[in-house]
Amino acid sequence: MISAAFYNDPQFPERFAQGEENAFRQVFDTYLNPLCFFAQKLIGSRMEAEDIVSIAYYKLWQRHKDFSTAAGIRSFLYTTVRNQCLDYLKHQKVVAAAHLPNPLTDSGIEAKMYQGELLQLIYMEIHSLPERARQILEWSFIEELSTTEISVKMQMTESHVRVEKSRALVQLRAALRKKDLWDSTLLLALLWQSS
Repeated sequence: MISAAFYNDPQFPERFAQGEENAFRQVFDTYLNPLCFFAQKLIGSRMEAEDIVSIAYYKLWQRHKDFSTAAGIRSFLYTTVRNQCLDYLKHQKVVAAAHLPNPLTDSGIEAKMYQGELLQLIYMEIHSLPERARQILEWSFIEELSTTEISVKMQMTESHVRVEKSRALVQLRAALRKKDLWDSTLLLALLWQSS
């Protein structure tokens, strides 16, 4: 724990308060392993425990002028580590309760990014289609209008709108195939089935 020389040195608190590097090194060497062990027992992760202890030492150094006893330094370090461990555990509970995805490991995030990119490519191709085909696909898939609503807007029968929509999708699929965007046609098939 605390070495006799460190604890019994009457000049130690003053040297520490003045920012003497050797005094800080004594505190660091004395408490590093016990604090890491303490933090690891509280949170269960050695790596996170080491980070927490590092932050505690940083906070100690920022406030080095505030300490007048070796016992005060020890108390500050253990209290700071304990509080940071409790904050870490609270944060872990919040994350677990919210079921927040981990952007580094959750494949759902990558899937959503890929889906967004595919949709952007599809929208670009829709805009390159002839006016009528573009308008029908935009109303169908972007604005999610029904066939009846489109027929009213275009002053066509519903069956005519369905035929035009089929033609527009054929044109879109052909454009995507030319650009080697075959995966995008799978997404289009899903859109077509939902309409």
